Amino acid sequence: MKSHDWYVVHTKPRQENVAVENLERQGFTTYCPLTVQAKRLRQRWHKVLEPLFPRYLFVKLNIETDDISPIRSTQGVVGLVRFGREVASIPEIVVDAIRDKEQEMRSENNQYPCWQKGDELEILDGPFSGLKGIFLKKESFERVLLLLDILGQESRFSVPVHYLAASR
Repeated sequence: MKSHDWYVVHTKPRQENVAVENLERQGFTTYCPLTVQAKRLRQRWHKVLEPLFPRYLFVKLNIETDDISPIRSTQGVVGLVRFGREVASIPEIVVDAIRDKEQEMRSENNQYPCWQKGDELEILDGPFSGLKGIFLKKESFERVLLLLDILGQESRFSVPVHYLAASR
């Protein structure tokens, strides 16, 4: 007898949460990996949780004993992913690895460099790559304001955090 495995559910566009809610209401165990994304809403950048695999989630089933027919008619769901007639299954070890990576990505996104006003930073990427600037302030979770000396003139520039490193 086969134990419970994870199976892939195809959802309607932007309906992952609806599918999860309705599948769980029916007693299914689901997992929809999420990642933190930067989205511009009302002229400001915000951190939002988005599905790691848009339009897909996982459901834990015993394919031999569980009735899978309600899944297809669940609100938010298109159906189970299949290869021919076989329902696509994912080994537990793969789902565990995805969970670990999801946690790692979330913790990385919550870390913000501890720069202080006046710290010298080097720009590693973008149009100002190679220049050094002075940290003025954090503008958002993803951008900082730097003071750069360009052609003898001091100018303020907003630079993505991931372009920067502490100057050596």
